[in-house]
Amino acid sequence: MKHFLLISLFTPFILFCENFNYEIGSELESRRNASITLLHYRSDAIKLGIARDFSFSSMEFMRFGTVDVRDIYKSRRGDVIRLKESIQKGKIYKVELLNNKVKRKNYFVLTEDLKRLSLVPQESS
Repeated sequence: MKHFLLISLFTPFILFCENFNYEIGSELESRRNASITLLHYRSDAIKLGIARDFSFSSMEFMRFGTVDVRDIYKSRRGDVIRLKESIQKGKIYKVELLNNKVKRKNYFVLTEDLKRLSLVPQESS
């Protein structure tokens, strides 16, 4: 009985858990109610990653992990990004925004933020 209870509790987590290994060239799309922040500078992404890793207090996080709003792009529904390069052993990715409405095309994003996006299926020819 205990085994049945444990299996029934963990089955949804196992089924809906997305363990995706991100590969260079993969395309990810922003879903309806999930958006991520794309950072223009690599140093901003590194600073933000360090601030998240060390879980500073809110005042320390505001002082250390803040980024200029002019260097941020918040993805919208339907935005597609392509992974171009892995940085810091896969903690940060350089991405290309496949949107014709923006001037800047290359951004940086933290890997933990990519979990909110869905993989775009590749067309096989």
